[in-house]
Amino acid sequence: MPRTRVVIQSRLNSSRLPGKALMTVAGMPLIELVARRASRSGHEVVVATSDEHYDTRIADHLATVGIPVMRGDLDDVLGRFVAATQDLAPTDRVVRLTGDNPVMDADVVDELLAAMDESGHAYGRVDIDVVPEGLGAEAFWVSDLRRAAESTTDPYDREHVTPWLRRELGELLFAPEGNPGDPRRFRCSVDNLNDFDRVSRIFATTNDPVGISWRELLEVLREEVEAEGATVPLRGPEDWQQSAFVLGGVHLAGTDAPAAPEVRSLLITAVSRGVTHVDVGRADGPSMKVLRANLNPQLTRRLGYLCRLRPLRGGGALAVEASLERTFAEMGERRVAAALVSGPEDADEAAWERLREYQRTGEVGRIGVALWSGSEIDQALALPGIGYLELPFNVLDDLPAEALEALRAADVVVCSHHTFAGGALLGDGHPALPTLSALSEELGRDGVDDLCVAFVLGHDVITSAIIGCADDAQVRHVADLVARPPLGLAEIARVRAALAGAAR
Repeated sequence: MPRTRVVIQSRLNSSRLPGKALMTVAGMPLIELVARRASRSGHEVVVATSDEHYDTRIADHLATVGIPVMRGDLDDVLGRFVAATQDLAPTDRVVRLTGDNPVMDADVVDELLAAMDESGHAYGRVDIDVVPEGLGAEAFWVSDLRRAAESTTDPYDREHVTPWLRRELGELLFAPEGNPGDPRRFRCSVDNLNDFDRVSRIFATTNDPVGISWRELLEVLREEVEAEGATVPLRGPEDWQQSAFVLGGVHLAGTDAPAAPEVRSLLITAVSRGVTHVDVGRADGPSMKVLRANLNPQLTRRLGYLCRLRPLRGGGALAVEASLERTFAEMGERRVAAALVSGPEDADEAAWERLREYQRTGEVGRIGVALWSGSEIDQALALPGIGYLELPFNVLDDLPAEALEALRAADVVVCSHHTFAGGALLGDGHPALPTLSALSEELGRDGVDDLCVAFVLGHDVITSAIIGCADDAQVRHVADLVARPPLGLAEIARVRAALAGAAR
């Protein structure tokens, strides 16, 4: 019978939450709780920490509570795993856990190992694309771990332990029974203070923090998630899924901008409800600086930036560089999810090729154009490699059939803005409001704002609506609207017919 050893990597110098390994959760340091929950069913457990002086605190504490520790090179985590399993036979197994996932427990380990036995895979991992982050685990044979250590000197492979194994062995992607799905909302890792607060709250509901199962803990979390409201759905091409609600960043700066605490609160709410991107522009005042000042590490990792460059005015490649480099400096990182020029006229050959170079280096995800009207769609789609469009669109607009077909045929993400016509559709004086109010009641919507959002997202070519919010309550309200079913084709036709009749 092969032995199984759970090796838990841990260190104190976490860049996003330094010292978290010894922060107290459920009455004990985090790393101790992780180790005790992993060993609950009898598996051997070793904590692999670094030989840096500050990690002596981890080693000293675990020694006092009887949990084995192995110390090694800070950056060569693969080497630490080999050292932590040097007394095992090649036919024994290793399970890799990280010390910031206290909800993870022995039940998930046992299920993963059973699934590997059944499938015959030599390497398996919990699939965090479908399972909440915080329940991650990897399993493999000692012989393969040693082969990996002998075969690779790549710093990335050494730091992340298992890339060589995945490349050489293939992988079993596993989801435990009872997986709640919706990994964006059920995230239960401890990566920053917000995570620490959340995990501490769910463990505070039990008198047995070691024995309680991960499923019971996630049921506690489910109550919190459901109380917050529905998850904003994902839309878009298969290789680029983003939330149907993109937060507009222009409202975060200026004379009427919310104060810093409110900005932080609304950003946290947006991410917790499933918002994946924020739209910012070089011409939007200090919105980028505001975002950087108020985005904590959790949000930085989970919120992508859609960046509209400053109008290039014929400046070509140099103007692209100036705008993007300033963006990188203000955002504090060298990557944006998408970079967009201001109108097709800004996409001259030199400027567009420079954008494609940024894309090839990985510093820009998709490249595109921010349009002023739907009449520019064909011109924009003719650009080589275009993958992103922003255009004004709301219930008062119509996209011609030719434009719809062209967008459907293109591999392009489309974000709309001006959903409420710059707020005019939410006031009292717009001539279309009586008709829209009647339509919202007829179609079972909760008001004109609900109708406007449902109309825009009812168009299959629209991936997301960019909507600015001034406070936490507005983020929650928009998230609720976007989570509702959009209008169907017949309902969209009814809206258009009613508005056309009212205009005559």
